[in-house]
Amino acid sequence: MSDINGSKVANFYHGKSVFVTGGTGFLGKTLIEKLLYSCSGIDKIYVLVRDKYGKQASERLGRITSTPVFDRLKESRSEELKKITAISGDISRERLGLPDDVLKILEDEVSVVFHLAATVAFKLPLKDAMKINIDGTENVIELCRRMKKLEAFVHVSTAFTNADREEIDEVVYPMPMKLESARLLADMFSQDEEIITKFMGKKPNTYTFSKAFAEEQVMKQCEDLPTAIVRPSIVVSALKEPRPGWIDTWNGSTGLFVGMSSGVLKVANGRGGNVTDLVPVDIVTNLVIVAATECRKSKELKVYNCCTANSNPITCDEAIAITRKVAIKHSLNEFPWPFIMFTPSVFLYNLITFTLQIIPAYLIDLWCTFTGRKATQMKLQRKLKKVIDAVKFFLLNEWKFSDNNIRSLLDNMTPEDKETFNFDVKTINWETCIRDYLLGARKYLLKMEN
Repeated sequence: MSDINGSKVANFYHGKSVFVTGGTGFLGKTLIEKLLYSCSGIDKIYVLVRDKYGKQASERLGRITSTPVFDRLKESRSEELKKITAISGDISRERLGLPDDVLKILEDEVSVVFHLAATVAFKLPLKDAMKINIDGTENVIELCRRMKKLEAFVHVSTAFTNADREEIDEVVYPMPMKLESARLLADMFSQDEEIITKFMGKKPNTYTFSKAFAEEQVMKQCEDLPTAIVRPSIVVSALKEPRPGWIDTWNGSTGLFVGMSSGVLKVANGRGGNVTDLVPVDIVTNLVIVAATECRKSKELKVYNCCTANSNPITCDEAIAITRKVAIKHSLNEFPWPFIMFTPSVFLYNLITFTLQIIPAYLIDLWCTFTGRKATQMKLQRKLKKVIDAVKFFLLNEWKFSDNNIRSLLDNMTPEDKETFNFDVKTINWETCIRDYLLGARKYLLKMEN
């Protein structure tokens, strides 16, 4: 079969239908848009969407396609959006909660499955995290087995499933206990955080613990399926596509960067000299798309560490230096002296937080109350405290991620596909990336004009 427009990747998707879970999330939306924009021959994209907040799946999908991520598609080829079909379901339910007629359509038509759906809440009770991240993955695998045309199943995990190791290769590491034991304990002690924490060992939270088990199930249950696992690190705004700086989530490191650039965050519990592993969302999206094209060519399960620490590292101090420069140049700071200090000492962290953040916030709120204005600073400080608590494990530690499989995948791509579906982290210019990250957060999250 000849290549379409010289693109082997686009050719792979020509005439095929794909199924996406987690399509309403940040990465999911970006993936759907990129498939439609750069693989114009794609047939249909079925998106599993939960009925939520009283909104039906089709209505939720309509809201998603009205977001800025789809603007360039609407401007050039808006008819492509008709290829998206919302399917009401839930990964945590048996057969994904789908009726027989919908299941038959998926079984007969779908060739590629992208499993992105997961809970990313770090402190979710283990029982709930396992139901979504492990049971949900098993339910998707069961559906894949029934698909007559399946050519690729891509499971999106996280680079931090093995955060208890310093060096992480592109392999699935076996868990030290059986899944049945973990399920039993999660049921028995679902409300006892101390026991659950001890049981998880060096895994930092229920998110990474449950995602590690999900990877193990993919390895065990997909031996005869064309499968790949993609492990992104900390996902940040788009490098280039659909537009530089595009972001629609506060998850990850965004609160820290925005807090520092605005001048309200002065200290973080971490080590400034540590490499921080940030990766733009479109780099991840492009890797996910290309990884699917290689699934059938290999009988072994391919794992891709989508990380920057090995091939284009940047330390916390270096990232913050760029942030400070951008904040001053674009007047992003609401308060003077935008800077942030990193300290591994809990005592120093608490002392500096109280002195440079809590006291000024309290005095500002007091002044606002006296002058009849809304007091917001202490509320903001409480939010920032939650942000630091969530990311401190990742600021206090660093990892070495191998990326040999990614390098090999890049070597086998055509020059055109390397440009269209770029996932080479060596092409990231951190000065530009972080500038766009800050300006994008300001525009898309804070709804402020730059």
